[in-house]
Amino acid sequence: MEKTYKIKIWGIVQGVGFRPFVYRLAKSLNLRGWILNSTGSVHILIQGEEEKIKKFLDDLIKEAPPLSKIEKIEKEEINTTEKFIDFSIIESKESAGFNFISPDIAICDDCLKEMRDPKDRRFNYPFINCTNCGPRYTIIEDLPYDRDKTTMKIFKMCEKCKEEYSNPESRRFHAQPISCYDCGPTLWIDGEKDSNIFEKIGKYLEEGKILAIKGLGGFHLACDATNNKAVKSLRERKKRPSKPFALMMKDMDMIKRYCYVNEDEEKILLSKERPIVLLKIKDLGDISKYTAPNNKYLGVMLPYTPYHHLIFDYFPKPLIMTSGNISDEPIIKDNDHAKEKLKNIADVFIFHNRNIAHRVDDSVVFVENKELNIIRRARGYAPDPIKIPIKIKPTLALGGELKNTFSLGKDNYVFMSPHIGDLKDKDTLSVYEETIQEFIRLFRIEPEILVHDLHPQYLSTDFAEKFKKYMEVKAIQHHKAHFFSLLLDRKITDNIICFSFDGTGYGEDGNIWGGEVFIGNLEEVKRIAHFKYFPIAGGDYAIENPRLIALSYITKYFPSEVENIFPHVAPFEKEIIKRLIEKNENIFYTSSCGRIFDMVSALLKIREHIDYEGQSAIELEMHAMESKEERHFPFKIIEGEKIEIDIYPTIERILEERKRKDIKDISKKFHNTISQIIVFISEILREEYKINKVGLSGGVFQNRLLLKTAIPLLRDKGFEVFTHKNVPTNDGGISLGQIILGKENNIK
Repeated sequence: MEKTYKIKIWGIVQGVGFRPFVYRLAKSLNLRGWILNSTGSVHILIQGEEEKIKKFLDDLIKEAPPLSKIEKIEKEEINTTEKFIDFSIIESKESAGFNFISPDIAICDDCLKEMRDPKDRRFNYPFINCTNCGPRYTIIEDLPYDRDKTTMKIFKMCEKCKEEYSNPESRRFHAQPISCYDCGPTLWIDGEKDSNIFEKIGKYLEEGKILAIKGLGGFHLACDATNNKAVKSLRERKKRPSKPFALMMKDMDMIKRYCYVNEDEEKILLSKERPIVLLKIKDLGDISKYTAPNNKYLGVMLPYTPYHHLIFDYFPKPLIMTSGNISDEPIIKDNDHAKEKLKNIADVFIFHNRNIAHRVDDSVVFVENKELNIIRRARGYAPDPIKIPIKIKPTLALGGELKNTFSLGKDNYVFMSPHIGDLKDKDTLSVYEETIQEFIRLFRIEPEILVHDLHPQYLSTDFAEKFKKYMEVKAIQHHKAHFFSLLLDRKITDNIICFSFDGTGYGEDGNIWGGEVFIGNLEEVKRIAHFKYFPIAGGDYAIENPRLIALSYITKYFPSEVENIFPHVAPFEKEIIKRLIEKNENIFYTSSCGRIFDMVSALLKIREHIDYEGQSAIELEMHAMESKEERHFPFKIIEGEKIEIDIYPTIERILEERKRKDIKDISKKFHNTISQIIVFISEILREEYKINKVGLSGGVFQNRLLLKTAIPLLRDKGFEVFTHKNVPTNDGGISLGQIILGKENNIK
């Protein structure tokens, strides 16, 4: 018996080959009707035998294109006398509802094979793509996703491309970025008319020059990673003294020459997302020592655009491939802007004329305990929606100050922005505001609620204040946002014990939090324990100079040790700290676990001044990794209205051992101590509250050694342990947690 159904499918179903897939499936089953793109969805009208329609719907889900993501399907039988004679793809139309947008995807094997074929018309074409790969988010100007709503609209298709684009049997059917030598974007070296661009790029790299290369979502700064002089020069010009640079390597063989790579890491390196993966160094070999100073890991990615592969044809060595920006500012995306901002960094500019609608940096991840951990969520992952286990009103969450992302959510979906940077200057704030406007327009979500961090001095707080006349504005404490971020990320709806450990967050009591333990769920959260507050003199300057954190603590609690520990510090500096501590003036009190790591690093003379956020803790971890020490230091638990974790006994023992023991062993014992604290507190709270789930959130849990130590200990005690999976554990993930205030009922 013949039936007719209207089907509506939501999700990532545009720009991923979904319509040609449905077309071919319908034709193979002799079904008739049509399919079209609409706002955030596809609409299908299908007509034919009921059994065949049933198979059509089954196969639709089972065999959907690899880049698609079906979120919801609605099916409605309709009565119609109209008889269709064929199945067709018809013109897109706009409708109500919010959108889903595919992230950008690395070049696929089919396109790579064509690009390498001398007989193919796209042989060595630097912009080759198809429905299974290439730019998406970075070229979309509006939806539905059609060529005239992308930055490709300025390139008129040639007849051959038009034929592929119009052929449902072609891999390039409705591939919006489709192009070739005759009708597509071009790549050139600024100021030159050289015909073999890639040979010239290879020559410049060999000569030790620094190149600004326009990429998929913005500019990269590239140089020969084996050239000490070039790498050192890049550091000086970019004002990045020691933060590790990302590397791009030609293939897996090259990566395995320098790094250890396990099965999980290899899978991620080769994935369609192609992120930067932090890999343990096997042998640095000829790679410059200035690439990742004092670090046991290299951040490595594989080529993900066609022209990356073509560069390696003429330069078969590892490349520094770092973001094209001044440190901590947003990545630059436009040719003229790059020439202006990067003129004192780059020797050579490589431009192309495919405009970047939305900038997006490279994603950074690592694998620990066989689980993916995202440090920076950007290209390949954003703006893929995060599905959450609650419904929210249209809500905009502004994120934090460092590693900023914002989130825009409605119903069960949250669209998190790509990594933006540190919100500390007007340029970054300008990009931030521009990206928020783009998200609201693209995703068709008009926020009714605005959520910001509790910190009164953040630029995002100032931004939120401007909107109080127009919408409901709410503030949420930083570490509670970490707590909710983990719950929403892992879809946890029941009670959990959560350790929220990081560097800085303005607390509800006016102190600076950062070593917090919560219990609760998506309805209610309670701060149950924290590290005992300790004073820090010097404000933000102290955060950049961990020596001041250590000096403040020792002056307060071990005054007789000041001269022994800091003989190299000027008496004037010691006297100022002493007076400030005694008078309780110009100091702040903190429970920050991150600052404790900084203090220990300074006490062990590992890092007294930092060049980038987290450096002292990272270098402390690197030292600890060289030790097999299994013991831990003592610590004290103070029972009260809230449990206080006192590290006085830990620091006391570190001061004793630093005179006679290897700092590597002391560093490892300190890591073991933090792990033991986590287990000890978890057991106390399980006993009292009958909760067996433990969550770990906050920047401190980017520490691989801590994860490697704490998680097995917790599991041995029978705890179910949760870490972040889809968003960063650092401040790049808190905007997801802030979105909780968009719930219908208030959080307690």
